[in-house]
Amino acid sequence: MLCVVRQESLFHTVLQTLAFLGEVSQPEMFSHVHPHGQASARLVRFFATACVPDVKCSGLSLDELAFGAQLHDVGKYLLKKSVILKPGKLSEEEYAAVCLHPIYGVNILSQFGGITTPIRHMVLHHHEHWDGSGYPDGLSGMSIPLEARTVAIVDVYTSLRARRSYKETMTKAEALSVMKEMAGQKLDPCLTEDFIKLVSSKLCMATN
Repeated sequence: MLCVVRQESLFHTVLQTLAFLGEVSQPEMFSHVHPHGQASARLVRFFATACVPDVKCSGLSLDELAFGAQLHDVGKYLLKKSVILKPGKLSEEEYAAVCLHPIYGVNILSQFGGITTPIRHMVLHHHEHWDGSGYPDGLSGMSIPLEARTVAIVDVYTSLRARRSYKETMTKAEALSVMKEMAGQKLDPCLTEDFIKLVSSKLCMATN
């Protein structure tokens, strides 16, 4: 029980600290990163509870999973806002810079004691692709940690549903259609199938 309390206290402290620093130092980036993290954290709890029993079997708590989802893009605070918020297509140089944000994110979290390996996995590997074409390490298939594959799915969905400087928001149906095409290429096909079924359900309220 004491360990759980300490972990909750750590998560609260880290989230509050990074949110404060982000909002004060980079308000425009904060408005991009923070709401996306919050939406991802809410959705990953719902998804993992309903469809990802292996997460529970691994000993990973829902609080830990949500914490990793909340901060998966924290490394973007170290990128130029002109790149992240660019309305047009990124140049090769700009894209290469964006690909560093998972590494930056892990480096930021390393400044705090008590950050677990699964949390580092979520931050570092949420852009690895099922077919090995992702970054930063080119992991593929089941070699991508389960927690990172899970966060990748909610990251994609919340990104597609959000309005960005470079795109309009998609409807739920449009977003799920795109994700269906990504299954087996960028996303874990089994987890994606489960996610699509869950979000398509009339019982699903967390994604409206």
